[in-house]
Amino acid sequence: MKTNMFKSILFTTVILLSFASCTSDNDYKVAQFNPLVFAQDFNVGADNTELILTDWNNYAEVGTAKWKQQIYSGNGYAEFSSYQSGQATNIAWLISPAINMDAHEGEKLVFQSSQAYVSSAANSLQLLISTDYDGTNVTAATWSPITATLPTTTASYFAFIKSGEIDLSTYTGNIYIAFKCKGSGTNSALDGSYQIDNIRIFY
Repeated sequence: MKTNMFKSILFTTVILLSFASCTSDNDYKVAQFNPLVFAQDFNVGADNTELILTDWNNYAEVGTAKWKQQIYSGNGYAEFSSYQSGQATNIAWLISPAINMDAHEGEKLVFQSSQAYVSSAANSLQLLISTDYDGTNVTAATWSPITATLPTTTASYFAFIKSGEIDLSTYTGNIYIAFKCKGSGTNSALDGSYQIDNIRIFY
């Protein structure tokens, strides 16, 4: 009898304490959800192979080195390196599909990037945007640089950093986002690599 009474008192106490410690609706804030206009995570192919993505252009402007699919610990990402290309100059582009900027307002771009063994600013990564690219002829289009936080020569190897939120709200029609790398397969000061991942455009 005493055992049952004790259990009843204990149960009632636990229930009361549970209600007393609950967080009120006013104290709990749901994380903001940002609807996506575009996303790419590069989880598409086999490790260390040429990156092939539907509607993307992986284009070697100078030399033959292109962006590759890489996978580490189950995470896919895009990587460019001139290492062992055997060519004095390598310039490669990774260009997104057309992204419609008329369907929404206030669009922003974010992504992550990292570097490995980059020791010179001439071994560079650029973020570019075009509104007149025809999907094929890369060098005939007008490409404008976009300011973003990119890894410097002092950044830790393979440590992805955030680009910051890049305002795209002034653009209309279709845009194309490009990542352009320059390097060398014969100059060891210019044969480092860059990695790109988690591209998002949201509003």
